[in-house]
Amino acid sequence: MDPARLRAAAAGALIALAAGLVTASPLFDGLRGLSIDLLTMLRWRAFGDRYVPAASHAAVVALDEETFRTPPFAGSPSVVWTPEVGRVLGALIEGGAKVVGFDIVFPTSIEQSTVPFGEETLGAKLHGFDRDFLRALALGARAGKVVLGEAQHQDQPVLPAPGQRAAVGFTRNIRPLNVLSDRDGVVRRVPRAFMVDGAPLPAMSAELAARATGLPAPANAAALRETVTLNFAAGAADIPTYSLADLNACIEKGDKDFFRKNFDGKVVLLGTVLDVEDRKITSARFAVAPEGARGARCALPPPTAGQTFLRDSISGVYIQATAVNNLIRGDALVEFGRIGAGLAAALLAALAVAAALMLGPAGAALSFLGLAALWTAGATIAMRGALVVPLIEPLATSFVALGGAIGYRLLVAECAMAAQRARQRAHEAEMASAAAIQRAMLPSSEPDHLAAGKLDVFARMIPAREVGGDLYDIVRLDENRLAITIGDVCGKGIPASLFMAITQTVMRLVVRTGADLQAEVTTANDLLVANNREDMFTTLFCGVIDAAAGTLTYCNCGHNPPLLLRRAASGLETLRKSGPALGIIEGAKYAPQTVALAPGDLLLLYTDGVSEAENPHDAQFGTERLEQAVLATRDAPARTVVEHVIACVTAFANGAPQSDDITCVALVRGEA
Repeated sequence: MDPARLRAAAAGALIALAAGLVTASPLFDGLRGLSIDLLTMLRWRAFGDRYVPAASHAAVVALDEETFRTPPFAGSPSVVWTPEVGRVLGALIEGGAKVVGFDIVFPTSIEQSTVPFGEETLGAKLHGFDRDFLRALALGARAGKVVLGEAQHQDQPVLPAPGQRAAVGFTRNIRPLNVLSDRDGVVRRVPRAFMVDGAPLPAMSAELAARATGLPAPANAAALRETVTLNFAAGAADIPTYSLADLNACIEKGDKDFFRKNFDGKVVLLGTVLDVEDRKITSARFAVAPEGARGARCALPPPTAGQTFLRDSISGVYIQATAVNNLIRGDALVEFGRIGAGLAAALLAALAVAAALMLGPAGAALSFLGLAALWTAGATIAMRGALVVPLIEPLATSFVALGGAIGYRLLVAECAMAAQRARQRAHEAEMASAAAIQRAMLPSSEPDHLAAGKLDVFARMIPAREVGGDLYDIVRLDENRLAITIGDVCGKGIPASLFMAITQTVMRLVVRTGADLQAEVTTANDLLVANNREDMFTTLFCGVIDAAAGTLTYCNCGHNPPLLLRRAASGLETLRKSGPALGIIEGAKYAPQTVALAPGDLLLLYTDGVSEAENPHDAQFGTERLEQAVLATRDAPARTVVEHVIACVTAFANGAPQSDDITCVALVRGEA
C-alpha cells in the first residue's frame, strides 16, 4: 500500500474508533431510548401486531368511560364501587383467574368518612359497606390470587385503605406499581423490585408473573438493579379489555361460564382506562393504534362510540399488563448496552469512512444511505426477536464520521489522488485516440458513388467498449463491382481492436480485384495464421457484388449467416458458412458461392452482437426476432433497415449492459 493510502486508512481507523467511544458515552443515553421507540414502530409497520389478544397471558378489567356512565356506577365516586368490585373479583377468581392485581389504589373507604350525617358521621352510618369487598380480598389473598397495588411516593406512599391492607395480609399481598421514566419522560422499563421499608419487595408485574408461573418472585439486592425493558406489540392492542360495568351486569345475569371462558388461566389487572387519567408515554408512542383490544361482551350492548382518535399515550394498566406478558413469555427486550452500542457505531463508522475514502462524496453519501437502510432493516428484523440493535446512535455517529472522512479526503488526500486522476485521464485520452483511429479505418457508413447508384448500402457499428473487435469494409472495385466485408474478432477491448486492424488491412491488401475470391481469402487466412502467437481469429464474411450481372460471390468464414430477403419472396434465405474462421488453420480451403441478386433484393450482414444481445432477464434477441425485424422493412432503403434492426435490439435489451459490439450492414440492389 502506498503511503498516501496508508495515511488515509490510519485516519479512517481513528475516526471510526472515536465514533465508537463517543457512542459508548453517557451522552447518547437519550438516543438509546429513541432507538427503542423507532424500532417498536418499524417492527409494527413491517410485521403488524406480534400477538392476537387471545394469546395474551394478561387481561384488563377496566374502570372505563362506559363504567362511569352505567348504573349503578353512574353519578357516584369510585370509592363507593367496592361492593361491585368485590363481586367481580370473586367471579374472576371463581372463573379460574390465576391471580388478580389491582393497578388502581383505593386509599380511602366510605366507612372512614367523617362527614356529618344527622347525629353521626357518614362513615358510621355506612359501617360494613365494604364488608363484601374485604371478604373477597381476604378469600383471594388466602389463595394467593389477589395482589393490591401501592404507589411509592417520596416518604408518603399511596397505600390501600387500612381495611384492605389487613384483608390481604399486609405486605404479603401488596406490591409497588411504580414504573421508570427516562429523562425524556418516556416509560420504557419497569423495575423487578423496590426497596420498601428497608427490604427488597417485588414489583407488581414481577409478582403477578411469578404467581402465574409458579416461580419465586425476585426479592433480593440483585433484583433491585434489574429492570424489564418493555416489548410492546403496538400500544395496548394485544391486551384483551373488559368493562367493569359489563362484568357486573354479567354477574347479575348469572353467566358464570363467561368468566371461565375468558379468564381461566389469565393474569387479570384491574385499573382505569380513561381518556385523561393515569396515561403514560411509552416506547410504543410512535406505534399508535386504537387503545385496548375489546374483549367479548356478556350482558351490556357494545358502546356506541369507542375511541375515535389516536394518542401517543396509553393507560398505565397496560404497562403492567405488557410487563406481565413479557415476563411470562420470556420476550422482554434485550438491549446491547453502551459497549455494544459503541462497537456497532465503530463498525458502521468504519464502513462509512471506507466508502468516503474509496468513492466520491456523492457516491459515499449514497452508500451511507444504503448502509443505513440495510442496518435499519436488520435492526427491525432483530427487533422481531426482541433484540434491540442500536439504531439512532450508531447511525448518527457514523454520519458524522462520514463527514469527517470526506473532509479529510478533500483537504488532505486530494493531492495524492490528483496524480492518479491525471494518469486515468491520460489513459482515457489514449483510449479515445485509439477509438478515433479505429473509426477512421472504417469507411463511411453510407458510401457515395457505388456502382453508379445501382446499389444502396448503409453500415453502422456500436462498440461495447471504447474500441471494438468488429469490422466492416465497403470497397469499390470498378464501376459495377463492390467488395463488402464484415467480421468479428474473438475477444474484446484493445487486443481485439488490434487484431481487427490487422484483419482489415490484410483484407484490403489481398482483395484487390475480386476475380479469384477463393485465392484471395486463402491468402488472407495464411497471412493471419502466420506468427499468430496469441491464437486470435476472426469470423468474416466477404462478398463481391456485380451490380451489372446481378450476382453476389461470397466466402463465409465461420461468420453469422447473412440474411437475404428477395423482393418477391415471403421468407428469408441464409448464406451459409463455406470455411473456418480466419487465423486458425494454415492452408484452410474456402469454397466461394454465388447467388443472384434481383432488383429490390435486400442483403443484411451482421455480427453476433445483434443476435446475442441480452435483456435484463438474460434472454437473447435471437435470429427469429432478427428475421422478423428484417421482414418488417421490406422495400425500405438500406439506412432504414439498419436503423430499424438496431432499434429493435435496443428495445429488447431494455437498458441491459451491451456485452458485445453491434455491427449491421444492409445492401439493397437498385432498379437501374
